Amino acid sequence: MEKSTWLLLPLLCLPGLVVAQTHTVTGRVTDERGSGLPGTTVVVRGTTLGVSTTAEGTYSVAVGDTATLVFSSIGYNAQRVRVGGRSVVNVTLSESNQALDEVVVTALNISRERKTLGYSVTEIAGPSLTVARETNIANSLVGKVAGLNVNSTAGGPGSSSNVIIRGVSSINQTNQPLYVINGVPVESQPSGGAGATIGNSGGQYDNAPDFGDPISNLNPDDIESISVLKGAAASALYGYRAKAGVILITTKSAKGNDGIEFNSNYVVQRVFTLTDWQYDYGQGANNTKPTTAAAAAQSGNSSWGGRLDGSQVVQFDGTLRPYSAQRDNVRNFYQTGGALTNTIAFNKSFTGGTVRLSASDLANKAVIPNSRLDRQTFNVVGTFDPFKHLTIDVRANYILEQARNRPILSDGAGNANFNVAFLPTSLDVRDLRGPNGNGTLANGNEFTFNSGNLYNTNPYFAAYQFVSNTKRERLLSNITARYTLDNGLFFQGRVGRDGYNDRLTTVTPSGTAYRPLGSITEITSQFTDLNVDGLVGKAFHVGEAFTFTPNVGASYRRTKQDGFSNSGSDFAVAGINTLGNTKTRTVTPIFTDLEVQSVYGSLDLSYKEFLYLTGTVRRDWFSSLATPGVSNDLGSTYPGVSGSFVFSELWKPEILSFGKIRAGYSQVGQATGPFQTQLNYSLSATTLNGVPYGGPSDANIPNRNLRASRASEVEVGTELAFLQNRLRLDLTFYKKKSTGEIVNTPASGTSGYSGAVLNAGEMENKGVEMLLTILPVKTSTFTWTSSFNAAYNKNTVLSLAADQQQSVYATSRSGVGFLGQQVGKPFGQVLAYDYSRNADGSIALTTNGVPLRGNLTSFGTAFHPWTMGWSNDFTLGRFNMGVLIDGKFGGKIFSATDYYATIFGLRKETLVNREGTFGPDKLDAATYYGTLANNVSSQFVQDASFIKLRQITLGYSFPSALFGNKIQRLTLSLVARNLFFFRRLTDNIDPEGSYNAFTQGLELGGVPPSRTFGLNLNAKF
Repeated sequence: MEKSTWLLLPLLCLPGLVVAQTHTVTGRVTDERGSGLPGTTVVVRGTTLGVSTTAEGTYSVAVGDTATLVFSSIGYNAQRVRVGGRSVVNVTLSESNQALDEVVVTALNISRERKTLGYSVTEIAGPSLTVARETNIANSLVGKVAGLNVNSTAGGPGSSSNVIIRGVSSINQTNQPLYVINGVPVESQPSGGAGATIGNSGGQYDNAPDFGDPISNLNPDDIESISVLKGAAASALYGYRAKAGVILITTKSAKGNDGIEFNSNYVVQRVFTLTDWQYDYGQGANNTKPTTAAAAAQSGNSSWGGRLDGSQVVQFDGTLRPYSAQRDNVRNFYQTGGALTNTIAFNKSFTGGTVRLSASDLANKAVIPNSRLDRQTFNVVGTFDPFKHLTIDVRANYILEQARNRPILSDGAGNANFNVAFLPTSLDVRDLRGPNGNGTLANGNEFTFNSGNLYNTNPYFAAYQFVSNTKRERLLSNITARYTLDNGLFFQGRVGRDGYNDRLTTVTPSGTAYRPLGSITEITSQFTDLNVDGLVGKAFHVGEAFTFTPNVGASYRRTKQDGFSNSGSDFAVAGINTLGNTKTRTVTPIFTDLEVQSVYGSLDLSYKEFLYLTGTVRRDWFSSLATPGVSNDLGSTYPGVSGSFVFSELWKPEILSFGKIRAGYSQVGQATGPFQTQLNYSLSATTLNGVPYGGPSDANIPNRNLRASRASEVEVGTELAFLQNRLRLDLTFYKKKSTGEIVNTPASGTSGYSGAVLNAGEMENKGVEMLLTILPVKTSTFTWTSSFNAAYNKNTVLSLAADQQQSVYATSRSGVGFLGQQVGKPFGQVLAYDYSRNADGSIALTTNGVPLRGNLTSFGTAFHPWTMGWSNDFTLGRFNMGVLIDGKFGGKIFSATDYYATIFGLRKETLVNREGTFGPDKLDAATYYGTLANNVSSQFVQDASFIKLRQITLGYSFPSALFGNKIQRLTLSLVARNLFFFRRLTDNIDPEGSYNAFTQGLELGGVPPSRTFGLNLNAKF
């Protein structure tokens, strides 16, 4: 296969064949008012050849005599015009409220007609992301793309999102798609994910906040459109980075948009609780109320006390309070959050170019007290035509982001969420504020409420005294130069750089009950990702029927991260939270370095505008596979082919408006991170006679023969339109097999390693995707558009390492819930201990009647096989309304909330025989249910299926005449998100409540879900 694909490259480089006569066509594109439309895309139909209009709306392109030009611009209806031998073609575009349909952005930022594509692409217009917005732009994609599964982390504003396209694509490496911004690939890994240096990574005793992901830094107001390349055929030209799919983001320019734009969005956020605890019994033990302050403090989070009767009972601080049900602790602790975003943009067209300047400010007060996220974004975009044939596009996005008090998740130590959720039913959270109102005593120490477990931190102390702050300074920049000759031959060069400086500070303050002297960690790091690429191509016309367009390119990538993690413990002087004030310090370097060199090419063929074929090939060479002293092959080749047949060009019955079938086969891959092919050594903080110890820094045995993993995918589909496009159907079937998966195979502890790095795993995804769009009503005053998307993905782990049938990659803090792989089952199995059974199938019991622990059993995947989204958009005169409902089905989640609620006596299930005893040893209820929880954890595995009213918007566009036409556009919208569940199968928890993007399927101690309500104002002057 590799030899055959390399043979294609010389063909791609052919300067020409016997071709039809071409000539230059010029013209001007205007709007209905006669104003020029700069930046309009002009594509030769059936090819990838295209240009953009100048500031005055003019263009020049080389075409064949029989060619058809496609003109498209955001906010306008696309138009096709047959050249017919003409030299001048002028076009007027009418305004439209629809997103781009005829022309979409594809791999390498090439614009192509949708009908020519042999694969599925979904494009989302930027305005749909900004009216009812999310702080993390990835969350705005929920329910809008078939086959795209987005799960946000329950970590407050700016937290990570888990984005999965067509199922999990890797067993041990990242499953996040590649993000490409204006043609430049950028990294975006969730906090705690594969290769992450900070965040909760799924270990049982991990106790960290979610620190966000790079994609969450983007300002939605700067985004023009998002294209989702779901399959290998669509993303094959990105080779080793395309295994998990690609999301292309195009930011706004000034084209066709002269003037000033202003957008203001404000929403309030209120948490809501899904817990349904028992409120019959209160704090205490052995079914009795506390009688002393010491007894109350010792019982801590225990709700195994007496019946709530309203009598005066001493509490942990020695104060007498009513022994009554406290049902509003969640509401009383969390504050009303709010997010205000203001963006202003200046757009100017002039002779020879356009410029767009924008500035944005986000101020997001979280629902967690003393927590917030602030972000300032500055964007500069310039498009220039300095002389004939040359266009230059320059973009720079400068981001400053500051987060204060990101909440700790999962474990209880320092986690305010955990300790609010599990307070005894008779304890009012507001009584934990203490004399200073912030969870401290007069001397500044923690106002403890649980002497039985000092790791249960006072939630106010955690919120106001703990420190978990991040700062990021980021610059995304790129420059693209394209030179196009009169005959259509173009040369393009692009340089892009993503760089950010991060600073993370976490402090466990002096006076903390479980760590009286406190500790501090400061991490500083600098990340740079440099991408350089070039592309050359030309469309050739053979007679009047055939067109072929070869493109050949090459790219270079260098990614580096440098930094240090500085930790100190035991503050010498309380209240001075600096490294210099600690008695013991350690320093850990952070360093990665990766280089990739690539060549690639594509060949597009078309016949009479109804038959299209595209072949691609890419070869990548990785520095991460190099081993000193070993001459191994560092490269991998990724071929692909796709095609489409527009049968409606040949046969179109009256009911059919458009008909197309498509098919594709491609290979993509995924390389490993650096330093896994050879043994590495480092010095530790431990010393002997003042000299630091040295030893291997590898956790796993390195593999000098490591190869990039590979995925092969077959995709077939159809696109149909009926009744003058009133009914549209897009249907896709796919099957993808991943081989050579890089897995960490367990190794004997006597080896000094936890495992070995091997190319050993195999996995398969197959599924179906559907998008159905209906226009039930369209009149001069009222329009109703309904769009329904659905997807099913069946994932199967085919193999792990030799003789390995199961592996575990994440453990719940409870110690009785896990995530892992089992051969023959989907990725991300939720594992728990089932009942032990007798020979006759009955439950085996101890002598006291407690069910015995059975085998560790898988109960299903954490990743929903079924997903759907249903959006309805209505326009009535100047009013518009949008409703989005989405659902996910078949996924499982381990509820550690229910586990701890059982241990603490909060679950209603613990009311059975509450004051009685169990078995001949007369176990009390607390002992019985606690033993049961640890023996049979399968009772905490829940079905995470749900249907949710995700979003509602209601807007009104004011007439320009109302403002003397000085304001071109003014729209005011009421917005709401995450309103309620139509259907939810989980008890006491949010089915989307994972505390880490990497460990979807484990739940504990996250920020409660919240609803948002607000206003969005958009104006153009």
